[in-house]
Amino acid sequence: MAKVLEFVYDIACPYAYLASRQVEDAARRCGATVNWLPILLGGLYEASNAPQAGSATDVMAKAKQQILARDLSMQAQHVGVPLVHNSKHPIRTVSALRLILSAAEGLRPVVTHELFKAYWVNNCDVSDEKQLQSIANKYNLQMDALNSDAIKLQLHTNTMRLAEMGAFGVPCFIVDGQFYWGQDRLFLAERALGRHDAKPRRNMRPPYNHRPHTLVYYHDFSSPWSFLAYQQVAGVAKETSAILICKPFLVGALFKSIGTPVEPLKALTSSKASHFRKDLNDWCDYLGVKLQWPSVFPILSVRALRVALCNEEVMRTLYCAAWIENKEIAQKSVLYEVLTKAGFDGGALLEQAESKEIKELLRKHNDEVLALGACGAPTFQILDPDGKQVALLWGQDRLNVVSDILCGWRPKSETEKGLSDPENRYPMARL
Repeated sequence: MAKVLEFVYDIACPYAYLASRQVEDAARRCGATVNWLPILLGGLYEASNAPQAGSATDVMAKAKQQILARDLSMQAQHVGVPLVHNSKHPIRTVSALRLILSAAEGLRPVVTHELFKAYWVNNCDVSDEKQLQSIANKYNLQMDALNSDAIKLQLHTNTMRLAEMGAFGVPCFIVDGQFYWGQDRLFLAERALGRHDAKPRRNMRPPYNHRPHTLVYYHDFSSPWSFLAYQQVAGVAKETSAILICKPFLVGALFKSIGTPVEPLKALTSSKASHFRKDLNDWCDYLGVKLQWPSVFPILSVRALRVALCNEEVMRTLYCAAWIENKEIAQKSVLYEVLTKAGFDGGALLEQAESKEIKELLRKHNDEVLALGACGAPTFQILDPDGKQVALLWGQDRLNVVSDILCGWRPKSETEKGLSDPENRYPMARL
């Protein structure tokens, strides 16, 4: 049976643009064909009861908007494609999407590439009839078809199909009825297609002679993504000869400071919350980690974080207790039992954790991560050999980029590229 990779997108999404430049190569590696499936992102937002009406960043805290805008620029450079913020963004894409659907299936990829280039490279208005007419003429397409009932129905059907699957944004990749959301999840779709050695994109490998960088890992035991990052971060540091510094901080305090819900999961729509669990399980399967969701969540981690500041060697024990053994590490008695069973002096550590010095150190880490402009856990700060910050990244799904930077790859800033988006109004696929 022929393998099919369905690629779901809207021209208005920059991450979908990045995905469009990778999906054909991914399909070739898997011996699969690509089915190009344009949908109306606004319609998907409406169907999934998304809180935003326009850009997904509209409802985000400023700190998150800023770090995601930098992330988009960095991801474009990491993929190796040009990206220019469109001064007219957001642009209505209904006609552009209908133009794609008016083309024969074999032409849809090239028409899609033309429209993405117009939007995200050439700063064009893809809602302008003259712009669409020039593309239509190039591929012998009829503009009259854009208003046909059949084309309108197809776009609506595509959009509703994704909504019924529980999707809430683009890009998505569908394999055998399962969808993977985000251009950085393309490797998971490849694995589902049978390429079991597929991994997140890497551009560089460790050099043999270089002065070591420093990787600062800001984390919280209450974060499942920090748990997954912990499974990998020591290996990343070893592979790249980096100096690893682990800094516990209270992510709830950060959320409160920047205006993000202290319990983000409760603020998600039902479809997004459901996908959160699926995505977490996908990453666990990829990493070979067995995770058990805590019976009591969110985890009140402040005492455990202070203990980790007393002795960094307890980190593995506490992460395993919270996310594998389902131990309520918020409870002092449980924390004592877990530490003692692992061979630590639980009583001494818990006593030290109540000291003024340790409490002040945790507050210092909270102040540091806030000043850096972080928006969640885990956060990775990369310092060059002279102690200068090279990059700040958020999320364990950016460890591939972290590794490349530690190996010497350097993303250019928007200023260096001569570009800027002062309002940070990109419609993010990564919420």
